[in-house]
Amino acid sequence: MVHDLAACLPQRVEAWAFRTDIRFVEFFGLPGIGKTTASSRLADSLRRCGPLIGEVKVAWGRRTFIGRQINRVGIVVPRLMDRRFRSVIVRIARFVIQSGQESILDAVRVIWNFSVLVAFIENERSKSHSIVVMDQGLLQGFWSILLKSKRRTTSETWLEILSAIGIDDMVFVHLQGEMGLARDRLLTRDDRSSRMQRASPGSGPDLWSAADCACREMAADLGREMRAQDHAGALAMIDVERLATPEVVAERAFEKVLACLDRHRLSELADQRV
Repeated sequence: MVHDLAACLPQRVEAWAFRTDIRFVEFFGLPGIGKTTASSRLADSLRRCGPLIGEVKVAWGRRTFIGRQINRVGIVVPRLMDRRFRSVIVRIARFVIQSGQESILDAVRVIWNFSVLVAFIENERSKSHSIVVMDQGLLQGFWSILLKSKRRTTSETWLEILSAIGIDDMVFVHLQGEMGLARDRLLTRDDRSSRMQRASPGSGPDLWSAADCACREMAADLGREMRAQDHAGALAMIDVERLATPEVVAERAFEKVLACLDRHRLSELADQRV
């Protein structure tokens, strides 16, 4: 597909064919649905486009646990001098506290993880043009908060905070599939990295139903928000069937992301002509 596109482009514009202001591709969906595998394979596919896309990074990369924590502190601390960054983190903290988490430790952990994520996004935005692929991002963070919230009434919504962080340069890829498929896949993992793995056995079915409902509601709300705004990033929906291989899912994501990049580029060109 990419080679066919490249062959049809004049030599002078080939290197910029799909380059837009899109800087982030973020995967979103139930734990176990295949976000990490799909994001890694998508990054490989985008890199094979070469100059058509530009530089492609995978968020965080591979680090030891200690290395990750040092890197996180190094990202957040300099950003604390930025008034806008502090304002966003205060809004996130208020949202987390008002939503009512299971414990103070849960609230602190979520606020810190969000602080790292927002600082990382701001850092990448300040660098030269590239596309960063994330298997865990802003939507997954808000999903985690909503999943454990005890109160749904807060002074502002997660969408308002998301808009304050900025979504104009983002493509959100929602991997949607049966919750039974995600649960079965997650149970084969032994890393205990997801709170769905750490949940008490008795809360299983209800927790998974709530998780699935939250994912679908968030994707629907974000889709409506993006349709109501101009240049508000993009949302790509990918169906994950039980028999679909990781390669098939990644290929679907690749095609959808390329289509999003092309639409964004054409929209930018139209604005430049006005």
